[in-house]
Amino acid sequence: MSKLSQTKIVVLDSFESRTDDWTFGDFEKALEAAMGKNYGNYQTAKMTIVEADKEGRWPMTVSKYVLSNYSAFGSSPVELSAICKRLLAEKAE
Repeated sequence: MSKLSQTKIVVLDSFESRTDDWTFGDFEKALEAAMGKNYGNYQTAKMTIVEADKEGRWPMTVSKYVLSNYSAFGSSPVELSAICKRLLAEKAE
């Protein structure tokens, strides 16, 4: 069973179907709008992406969130480092 709430799933589904050039900040803002400022913040977004990656249901969303974050800061938050390393290795192939 998923650890993700229905609200998070709705946001993930909406980003998985997007075709524009969104970034991690757009995802964080959407999650905040859906969950409220007390719950929908960048920490919640990172853990949502970690859980989404574990479930394997939103590969484009996970990839765009992690790689746009990496591109913006030149490194990856520790919570996302394993995912980032895997994605960068796949991109290099």
